[in-house]
Amino acid sequence: MWIFLDDSGDCGVKLGRGSTSHVVMAACIFDDRAHIKEALQLVENARIHTAPDGTTFRVSKEFKYSKCKDTHKDRFFEEIAEAKFRVRAIILDKELLWSDRLLAQPGHLKNELIFQLMSSHFGTIDDAKLVIDGQDTRAFEISDRDHFMARVNGRTPGTLREVEFADSAKNGLVQLADMVAGAIRRRVETGEAKAIEHMTSFVTRTRRANGGTYWHFT
Repeated sequence: MWIFLDDSGDCGVKLGRGSTSHVVMAACIFDDRAHIKEALQLVENARIHTAPDGTTFRVSKEFKYSKCKDTHKDRFFEEIAEAKFRVRAIILDKELLWSDRLLAQPGHLKNELIFQLMSSHFGTIDDAKLVIDGQDTRAFEISDRDHFMARVNGRTPGTLREVEFADSAKNGLVQLADMVAGAIRRRVETGEAKAIEHMTSFVTRTRRANGGTYWHFT
């Protein structure tokens, strides 16, 4: 089992003064190595666009929901609709955050969301390799992968076998997790029609019956 994880939103709790109102953590879970290969090809396919004059061109920039043009997002989600993966997403509305510890130390917020997502899975994750954007390890407070694995496995034995830090610019499936997390956050924060459209390509993958989750965390 392989898990590719990324987030959308910040840890700040100064709502109305620059902080995002929500933070979303999304994990894209693959149960078969062949499905990883297929998904990587679909991400690569999403880079190929056709100009109005009929010529094709390749988008080389990293897929990031907050930075992509809508046309590039549309193409991306059209392609990954065919991929075989599950989604576990945790959504925090900071207005509902009640933990004194996290309010006092918001830098630990993303670490807590990842921990909850990885350890409260009701048997849907087993012996998994977790791949995280190496550029975000400071934001995630996961500089010590062994300590994090021990914490998760201490609560839910057998969940993780390895934690790997990857360069998201070179890892299409960490980019997939970013795009999923970004679409969810845009949907819950704004109700934007385009975000709802993008979510249609993966929303069924978040259902518990399909081994996923769409968890509003407080």
